[in-house]
Amino acid sequence: MKKKLLFVNGHLNVGGVENSLVNVLKNIDYSLYEVDLLLLEGTGDYLEEIPNDINILFYDLSSAYGPFFQCLFNKIRTKDWFGIAIRLVLLFESIFRVNVLPLAKPLFILQKKYHCAIAYRVGICTDIVAYLVNSEKKITWWHHGEFNLSDRETKRWVRTLRKFDRLIAVSDGVRGMLIKKIKGIGNKIVSIPNIINTKEIRMKAMERTALEFASNEHLTLLSIGRLAPEKGMINCVYACKRLIEEGHNVKWFLIGEGPEREEIEKFIKQFGLENNILLLGAISNPYPYIKNADIYVHPSRVESLSITILEALALNTPVTVAKSLGPMEFIRNNENGLLVEPDPNGLYKGIKSLIKDQNLHSRLKSDNSDVLDNYSPEVIMEKIYRVLEAG
Repeated sequence: MKKKLLFVNGHLNVGGVENSLVNVLKNIDYSLYEVDLLLLEGTGDYLEEIPNDINILFYDLSSAYGPFFQCLFNKIRTKDWFGIAIRLVLLFESIFRVNVLPLAKPLFILQKKYHCAIAYRVGICTDIVAYLVNSEKKITWWHHGEFNLSDRETKRWVRTLRKFDRLIAVSDGVRGMLIKKIKGIGNKIVSIPNIINTKEIRMKAMERTALEFASNEHLTLLSIGRLAPEKGMINCVYACKRLIEEGHNVKWFLIGEGPEREEIEKFIKQFGLENNILLLGAISNPYPYIKNADIYVHPSRVESLSITILEALALNTPVTVAKSLGPMEFIRNNENGLLVEPDPNGLYKGIKSLIKDQNLHSRLKSDNSDVLDNYSPEVIMEKIYRVLEAG
């Protein structure tokens, strides 16, 4: 008889966590496991990539946030009793500082008892698996490259984690950070990186892009990430300004969305870079862009691993990478990429090095199988199976 697994995540919109989740779901052995996927905020761009073997469940919590009375009115109008319960839980927790989520369990109806329930994001996904799901084992994933919870939030989270068998960190560096920050559960923390399916990435990279952006007439730079402060995408604008001032013909493409978009657009206009920096928004298949870029520039200050850097290595695109916890585990400076300071000057220096030194640029286009093999579906799924079946 197949063992039943439950994965819980917010949505399937374009993002690193969602990319990682989809890769896991694609590589599960469905002759051994029956899999449910519970989504809490809608579907998204990656829905069509979900295997047909998966049963998708949906509890809409997307409107459980915001102004209390407006939320309550909308939920009553649609007779969404679970949504009402969650909204009241959030209110009680904010007032009384205690966890009352178990009160919503009678309205949270899942017919099965699971062999293992997996919260693929920390936060509400972790809470739901901890307090509302009936499962023999419970696992949650940590995808963040920093730990910025307050002492009160940390204590609450530790109480929740005591209900889990394993906390999976996506790199050894993140595992070490969590052991230092979260006392008393170090024996539960294991590191399992994200899957990098090199064969699939190279196949998708052969698709034609909506914008044929590579050209011999200019240097094509590419950066992918959420337009948010911790991702440092605004530093690309300042680095580009300096390159243009020195006379380099640059077109820099930014893929991603986020709260800093307006500020980035403001500085692009202020510096007169409208023809040099193009914001492409979220793109579900960025691989043709990565493949055709002259240099992939990763400006993020905070990374737990960074899937996109590994994807660039899979496509033999030279990378300039801001130093952070995750990438420093697999980028060997001047061998398979450049590690630079996480500021505009660091990005500028890395790009200039690759412009001036064509031998270095060519060397960084070489095969990276020695790194990528560590992230293959076979290697990563074996680690996941060991956690699922551990006694």
